[in-house]
Amino acid sequence: MMRLSVAHRSECGGRKANEDAVGFCANETQGCFVLADGTGGHEGGALASDTVVRQVLAHFSAAPQVDGDSAGTLMTVAREALSDVRKLHPQFPEMNTTIATLVLNAESRLAYWNSIGDSRIYLFRNGRARSLTTDHSILQSMIDAGFFTGDLRGNSRRNMLYAAVGSEEVPERAIHSEPFALQPGDVFLLCSDGLWENIDEEIMEEILLRSETPEQWIDDMMKAVPNPCAPDQDNFSALSVWIGEHETATTRRIPAENPTQE
Repeated sequence: MMRLSVAHRSECGGRKANEDAVGFCANETQGCFVLADGTGGHEGGALASDTVVRQVLAHFSAAPQVDGDSAGTLMTVAREALSDVRKLHPQFPEMNTTIATLVLNAESRLAYWNSIGDSRIYLFRNGRARSLTTDHSILQSMIDAGFFTGDLRGNSRRNMLYAAVGSEEVPERAIHSEPFALQPGDVFLLCSDGLWENIDEEIMEEILLRSETPEQWIDDMMKAVPNPCAPDQDNFSALSVWIGEHETATTRRIPAENPTQE
């Protein structure tokens, strides 16, 4: 039976307050994993992200479900939680947050997820990184439409979002309700833009290959962030879930279904 291993960490960076929030509710075989990046001022952003993470996890804890409806339900829970906390704190009318949520069951070997904003969920399979989510940023939409061909990283418009938890509508592709089949050795990474902006996928892969545990991988990625206390360094956070034995997670293999490629 495949088992889960989890590690997470959140750093303030060069900011006065940490508006990221990370948490999970899990046993050895199934769980819910959440990361949020708040906006709307230090106190408002931190309150928004903390509230949605806590409420999503409380909902899952009360009725643990890993199926096609769970991802959409958890997005609804996050949106309702943000709406409620805005009413309780009218001094923060612009408070908002991104969210990335992953639910999975290692026994049934299925996973589902949702994401709105620019917090990402990556899958590392056979040692290779693949982004499962799409940033809801203006720049990413320009790239998708073919109007921009540059790199997101380092672009001053990268963090201009057109959707977050408090948006009127949930954009397409924000919720993945189709069953995703897990494999032994799969690794998931939920991270805020403060991390992926500074560490590209190749570096994530390289650090994973030399890591023996999820904790070591997360810690070494945090250490790889250049100038982590610089004034312009955003909060950076990560949560990792490893499926199965650690040796399979840190081995780069040629996929069996396509033996001629990595």
